[in-house]
Amino acid sequence: MAGIELDYEQKTGSGGTFEKRQYFVCEKNKALFIQLGDCKPDARFLTRELKNVRTTPINAPEKMIADDHTMELDVPPVHEDEVQQLMAGRMKGIQGHYNSCYLDSTIFSLFTFSSVLDGILHKPGGHDEKIQQILREDIVNPLRTTGFVNAEKVMKLRKLLGCDTFVSAEKDPEEFINVLLHEVLAVDPLLKIRSGEKIQESNCYQIILDKDDTVKVPTVQFLLERSFLSCDLKFEEIPSCLLVQMPRFGKQFKMFTEIMPSLELDITDLLNNSLRQCFICGVVAEYECAQCLLDPMLSPGAIKQYCDTCNSQVHSHKGRKDHQFRKFPSPINVCVKAPFPRHKMELFAVLCIETSHYVSFVKYGASKNSWLFFDSMADRIDEENIPEITVCPQIGDYLMISEEMLAYTNLKQLDGFAKRLFCDAYMCMYWSPRMCLYK
Repeated sequence: MAGIELDYEQKTGSGGTFEKRQYFVCEKNKALFIQLGDCKPDARFLTRELKNVRTTPINAPEKMIADDHTMELDVPPVHEDEVQQLMAGRMKGIQGHYNSCYLDSTIFSLFTFSSVLDGILHKPGGHDEKIQQILREDIVNPLRTTGFVNAEKVMKLRKLLGCDTFVSAEKDPEEFINVLLHEVLAVDPLLKIRSGEKIQESNCYQIILDKDDTVKVPTVQFLLERSFLSCDLKFEEIPSCLLVQMPRFGKQFKMFTEIMPSLELDITDLLNNSLRQCFICGVVAEYECAQCLLDPMLSPGAIKQYCDTCNSQVHSHKGRKDHQFRKFPSPINVCVKAPFPRHKMELFAVLCIETSHYVSFVKYGASKNSWLFFDSMADRIDEENIPEITVCPQIGDYLMISEEMLAYTNLKQLDGFAKRLFCDAYMCMYWSPRMCLYK
């Protein structure tokens, strides 16, 4: 038998005592006694071999033996109070290997501190339950329990994704997400978006819009609204999780040098058949005008929607008579006092890419400053990549900077995290706490 001191507490652990005998001293519930043959080197210390050690066998109770079955139990996301001890530091998070950063950063962002997609870990009926089991028991549960997953476990998942290129080639997060959710797990799409009479289903939304040189530092809120209006799109239903891809193409081209991730995403005016408020007087709106959004004489940013009276007044202006406004369905005989209920989503992660390497900023708690940075290949020793998690509370302050001020801020005067966050954003991840209760 071997007595092991853990980095974290275990319900079945002890303080170094086994069968009423004290073998060593450690903190309460951080010692386990297991069969020596079940031990292997801790990858965080890069030990190459386990020396042959002879020891006297001890008949340990079954419940004291640590094995893979402990990871079958449902493990909740890591709590904010556990982050400093469990997650922060080198050899923490998911260990990268052979172009896996797209997958490492995506899984880490979606599952470590959020339960928004936990349903897919247990949903029956997928095309490959083995992949679901590996994701749940070999990656997500150990990550939430120990704060670390080695590259071997991730490689098991990569080999089963149905294409050899997932084992070695560079990929993008949305490609992995689509294959995992649609082709492998066969779960319902995260998004249902109406375009005219058709409903499109997808798991990510790529922002598409024309370049506007007057916009220096757009917010994700602005980009999403502009993209939906220009493409005449509406959400058919409120999503529980919204993954928004920034307007950049390939590894190099970026439409904007800097983008401000919105802490909240208000999608009220992007919903089909929802109660919407007149931009001018505040009563129930009936008309929407994409061209008014570009009018410098009107308040910038907000979607321009009007009641019948205000729509006539606004478009009686000689500069707006040629606008192609659109009437949308609105509730009849509804009496609602302002302010109308708003449907908002919260930012929980930002995936970033510089050249061809993905990293992520992830919110791990309710506090404004509860942010950390994850890099699955932060360093390398011999043949091993060293993942690292850095707590960076300053991100919460950076995200409070107005886009006007950010446009005139020298990011070099802040730190390297600021440049990565604002200049390299690739995908912003949002969730709806209310809708997660139903989906």
